[in-house]
Amino acid sequence: MVGAMNQKLAEILKKLHNGEINRREFIRLAGLLGLSVGASEILSACAPKGTPTSTSGAQIQYEGYKTVPTSPHTFLTPEATNTPVTPPKINTWFCQACGERFSKIEQMEAHLLNVHVRLLPEINQVDEPTFSEYLVNVKRFDEKNTIFSRIAWDEEYQQRVGKVMPFVTQTDPSFMEGNALVAGAIHVDDTAGSLHPYYPGYFGHIREFGGLYNWEDEVNPKKYKIEDPAKMSERIKQVGRFYGADLVGITKVDHRWLYENYFEPFTGNAGPVEMNYKYVIMLGIEMKWDMIHLSPGPEASAATALAYSHMAEISASLAKYIRMLGYEAIPSGNDSGQNIPLAISAGLGELGRLGLMLSPEFGPRQRLCKVFTNMPLVPDKPIDFGIQQYCETCHACAQACPARAIRFEERTTEQTSISNRPGILRWPVDVEKCYMFWQENGGIDCANCVAACPWSLSPRRNIFDT
Repeated sequence: MVGAMNQKLAEILKKLHNGEINRREFIRLAGLLGLSVGASEILSACAPKGTPTSTSGAQIQYEGYKTVPTSPHTFLTPEATNTPVTPPKINTWFCQACGERFSKIEQMEAHLLNVHVRLLPEINQVDEPTFSEYLVNVKRFDEKNTIFSRIAWDEEYQQRVGKVMPFVTQTDPSFMEGNALVAGAIHVDDTAGSLHPYYPGYFGHIREFGGLYNWEDEVNPKKYKIEDPAKMSERIKQVGRFYGADLVGITKVDHRWLYENYFEPFTGNAGPVEMNYKYVIMLGIEMKWDMIHLSPGPEASAATALAYSHMAEISASLAKYIRMLGYEAIPSGNDSGQNIPLAISAGLGELGRLGLMLSPEFGPRQRLCKVFTNMPLVPDKPIDFGIQQYCETCHACAQACPARAIRFEERTTEQTSISNRPGILRWPVDVEKCYMFWQENGGIDCANCVAACPWSLSPRRNIFDT
């Protein structure tokens, strides 16, 4: 087994060295092999010693040279010496993780596998999403009952939120700087996601208004001939990643996960959701760990906001690409349907205790958007990598939640409020408590559960160590 794994790892390393795949694709392929590789190990795998590379502040000394510690990258500057010093030629491979040197790349690959790689649960493709066995009596959900929609019409909840919302002066320097950081991050979605004058971002398509989430863009009357839907599906994933998506999956439109009625908090408009599309392309956008782990502060809020801006850009770009090929396609953010079950059905992850989708790549640390289309495609299969069993014994998200909105107990079909969808045996999140804490936190959203999840951490960490 180790020999076969070495061979497969060598194959994808060769592709990495030859420029056939990038480092992100390398991580994904390694994950499919059941491996988790730290970023520095991957960097060292493709960087022979002789070209300075990032060492994240590590102080590596060379004869006749000194490092510049103020930069995240290592630059070599000559020291004054009595006699000229010729930099030594080093034709070896160098592991930045531990400093060991190797004369052959094969030795480096073996070292990478045996020392800096961790075995993760196997990712298995399955016929049905792993949440299927927990569905009791699922009916379509009304978007009006989501917690963000209720702020626009639920007077009782509005009063409760108003009582805890603190008064924060605009002149507070910390508030001003944090608010500026978030404002810059959401700027693309805020200004271009929808052209509705009161659209603040974070939502998606608003009917009768243009913008990136526009559904009225014309379809090319000349249709691109698709002889192989499977090949076209792979191309769609390549294009989605090219436009900036970190995860791309395809599934058939399951009308159970479309909203029964849409509701637009900014217009008050509502009505039935009717989608005459066969497929939905699900897109995942990573929220950066170096910002998310600072939750519940403005840095984590900005990481979320930036992902929303990317959602608008990427889904709009992919929908435009498909329309230019002569097929109907519309971009969608959080509107029209529930992204989590659709993304799970598209093979991007599993449902976790914290109510979010966990992916093998980022855990719950991604935002989701989608493109509905009738382009002939081949759906992906759902995956099982052990999350249902893992979340039964892990309570990290529940312990980290300042609002105590995440359930410690076993799964239940009971609702905490009308904002919980009925008919699913799960760990329902008390979203009223969650949103209330956001207001108590000065209006800054919280991602403590995302930051606390072991699957959100660096892939070097072996979360199954005991």
